[in-house]
Amino acid sequence: MTPVSPTSSSSAGTGIPEAHLVLLQDNVDDSLMADFATAPLFTEKVRLAVDYESPGSDDEQIFSQYGLLGGDVTAGNLDRLESGSLDPRVFYNTAAPSSAFICGSQGSGKSHTLSVLLENSLAQSVANVLPRPLTGLLFHRDSFVSETAGAPCEAAYLSSNPDISVRVLCAPSNIMNIRRIYSSLPNVTVEELRINQSDLNTSRMLGLMAVHTGKDGGMPLYLYVLNRILRDLRIEQQRSGLAFNYGKFKDTISREAMLDSQLLPLQQRLETLESFMVQDQAPQYKLGMKNQQSQKQSSKAKKSSMYGQDIAKGNIWFPKSGQLTIVDLSCPCITAEIACSLFGICLSLFLEQSPDVGRIVALDEAHKFMNDSAECASLTDGLLHTIRMQRHMAVRVIISTQEPTISTKLLDLCSVTIVHRFTSPDWLLALKKHLAGASKHTKADADGALEATSSSDAGVRPLVLKGDDYMSALFSQIVSLRTGEALVFAPSAVIDVDYNACNETVDDDGVVDEGSQEELEPADDTGAKLYAESDIVSSPKSSAGDACSTSDDAAYDSDESEYFPSPKKLGDGVLKLRIRMRVTADGGRSVMAH
Repeated sequence: MTPVSPTSSSSAGTGIPEAHLVLLQDNVDDSLMADFATAPLFTEKVRLAVDYESPGSDDEQIFSQYGLLGGDVTAGNLDRLESGSLDPRVFYNTAAPSSAFICGSQGSGKSHTLSVLLENSLAQSVANVLPRPLTGLLFHRDSFVSETAGAPCEAAYLSSNPDISVRVLCAPSNIMNIRRIYSSLPNVTVEELRINQSDLNTSRMLGLMAVHTGKDGGMPLYLYVLNRILRDLRIEQQRSGLAFNYGKFKDTISREAMLDSQLLPLQQRLETLESFMVQDQAPQYKLGMKNQQSQKQSSKAKKSSMYGQDIAKGNIWFPKSGQLTIVDLSCPCITAEIACSLFGICLSLFLEQSPDVGRIVALDEAHKFMNDSAECASLTDGLLHTIRMQRHMAVRVIISTQEPTISTKLLDLCSVTIVHRFTSPDWLLALKKHLAGASKHTKADADGALEATSSSDAGVRPLVLKGDDYMSALFSQIVSLRTGEALVFAPSAVIDVDYNACNETVDDDGVVDEGSQEELEPADDTGAKLYAESDIVSSPKSSAGDACSTSDDAAYDSDESEYFPSPKKLGDGVLKLRIRMRVTADGGRSVMAH
């Protein structure tokens, strides 16, 4: 729009510049479409209604990419739906950036739900519509690892779909064992996790060193020195235009007059990083022993080529559609703190790539590596930043964990929370403090509000929890969930459409006019048939406002925005879903004694 001076022509009788009135207009059409397009979950009735109101090619549809998540349990027996039953399906919107938090006890279906969301995002199948598959990154660490036993990450079984390629990046100290563990799966490649010197920068080095101010406001002395060195090197990088030089960084540290007690913790962190770097790029001398290069390390690097990977090069992070990269740091030598530091670097490398390919980031069994350490706090900060910027970075984030208490900040920001069965009252307390659907502040008149919503013909109905104690009723529902069932909290999910709002107009006197209630007759016979079958258009004898109406078809065709439906969001309601079965191999079944 061309800028207009405030002194330009004014609207008759108001004295207000017309340009200002234009800027103050409520663009209802765009706002409503955005509410639909960015909804993380939606129902079949919503999809049909929106597609009917905005016809076009598949790429032009508001819901251009989506996959089946599950079915509403309250709709009845999902195994044998009778003819004429309402559609219970709930879809996951893979086109829109979103974030999901999955929690529940062991064996309740967390990893299964995570795999279902990944299936919907990475390859076309009978369960989804996916013309442009995403690329995925998943973090995994199993604390139980031995030389003779171990299990692959459950998400790796997606490789049973030939359209999904799975790449596993593991610790060099456990490469042979990881290759053995994943050898039974098709379409899976295993590589050592190797970081290029050019992949390092100031922020990643600070994250690796876990440079965080403690609760008392202080940091160890060596971290202050490290911070100054990194700052000076960055100023030099900005002037020269060169990339981060790890050798110069380490040489500068060795020139500092620090005590051995100060150098020791720093040396330990750098040795951890160097074990994952390209060996030729990591100067192998200890701090305080300047210019004493270890020849043994060079020979070690040459011997590493026996693993079949050229470790003179780092891993390639260029995004590939339909590829899932699993960073599996299951290794006795890798602590949870080290894993969090490396996961943070991998997350940064993954997100700095071109957003032309949609991205999805997942944490599997996050409780196994996320704790109260400074390294975990650094990873959490990276995830929080990613979720806050998800719309601008074309990224979706999924966190699967047993305990919802690992990070309440993540609970606050995630757009969808999927709760499987658990029996801990403390976990319920965490949900109560951080979820609208589990909060006492929104349930003063819950019964009436939910009863009204449940009368909808959308096929998906929020759970009705009656009784004086809402939290007790909610806890009873969670404890009694079957394996594969879940309660879903998603305030921005769209479960129905509302045609009442579009009939209300305001006349010159400020009086609301609900408009005519005659039934619409769409011009396109095919669309009309589909629209009628979806039970969206009601009989003229039905309740007032069931559908937008006009006696002038020409007026309807010329001003479609006037009749664009409004979304009915889940808000503080709760859905009870049965998560669908997997379309790829299921690697999470319990091992029973025979």
